[in-house]
This record gives sequence, structure tokens and C-alpha cells, in this order.
Amino acid sequence: MQNILITLLLAALAALAAWKLKPEKEQVPAAPPVVSVQEMGTLATLRVNYANVIEFNERITQDIPWTQWEFRFGGTSVLLIARGECLIGTDLQAAKYEQILPAAKTATLVLPSPKVITARLNHDPKTGGSSFYTVNNNGIAALIPGTDGQTKAMNRALQKGQSEIEAACSRPEMMIAARKSAEAVLQPAVSVTGWKVSIAWR
Repeated sequence: MQNILITLLLAALAALAAWKLKPEKEQVPAAPPVVSVQEMGTLATLRVNYANVIEFNERITQDIPWTQWEFRFGGTSVLLIARGECLIGTDLQAAKYEQILPAAKTATLVLPSPKVITARLNHDPKTGGSSFYTVNNNGIAALIPGTDGQTKAMNRALQKGQSEIEAACSRPEMMIAARKSAEAVLQPAVSVTGWKVSIAWR
């Protein structure tokens, strides 16, 4: 009887050991990890160099009392060689997965549309930045502001240049290029998870 009990006990231990050693079936995750993508923050994917020639005229006038007319007795013309750059990128903090199929390990990574992160003129001519010239009857010459009219003309030319660089960087073709650059960076990053991920934009 004792031998039978020992035999049954050994059989039970052997069965328990076999069950413990049996590899568990791999659990398919519900979705690929998105945290690693979001931790990248804002992904700058496109740098655009800007250059343009802007002419601005600041008129010096005097209103004629009790009329709608004005008397022009001078003015300042300035030429701005505007140079600058802008960065376009995508906010990955807003990234999320949709159309998730765990069995097939496929998903769609939805990203917000790219936008201009920074757009600025380079105001330092010593580093190849923007520079001013005065325009007169003798041609053009480097401008060092010496009058209130010249200062106003320079400031307004800079304002126009800033508006133009922002508009240039917001063109649709720039946004398309930024999307393609982001996809080229993100596709390899998400493919290492073993999931087949496509990218959609909103």
C-alpha cells in the first residue's frame, strides 16, 4: 500500500513539473507601444531657408488742414536683403493608434498635421543674415539709420519680411514635405515593435 502511495505521489509530482515547464502561449499585446513615440515630443522634420529682397518706402507728408489732401515733401526708401529660416514639425504628444488588429499586429498611427514651430529672420549681417541698403538717385548704399524716417522704414520692412517668411513656410508643399520626412523617421521606429503600422494625418 505504501508503495502505491509513493508511486501516486511521484506521478503527481512529475505531472506538476511537466505543467510548470510547459511554455505559456505568447500573449499578443492589445496595441503597439505609443509612449516611446510620444516621448519624442515635437519632432522637427523640415528646415526651410528663406531669402528675399524687400523694398519699402516711408513717405514724409504733411496734412493740409481742412482738406483730404496731404503735401509730400520727402521720403526714405530702404532695401532689405532678408534672410532667415523656419522649422516645421509635428506634435507627437497628440499621437494615438486607431484601427488596431492585435491578431494581425497591424495598426494606424494617427498624427496631427505638421505646423510651423519657429520662423524668424536673421538680423545679424555678420553671420550672413539680413542687411539694409538705402536707395537714392545715386544708387544703393549700406544703410546706417540716422533719421526717424529711416528707422520707421527699416522696422516696417522687417515686419513685412517676418510676415513673408511665415507665409512661405506655411505653403501646402512645405507641409507635404514635412509629412514625408516625419514618416521616414517614424516608420523605422515603430517597425521594431513587430507591428505593421501605417501613418495617417489629421
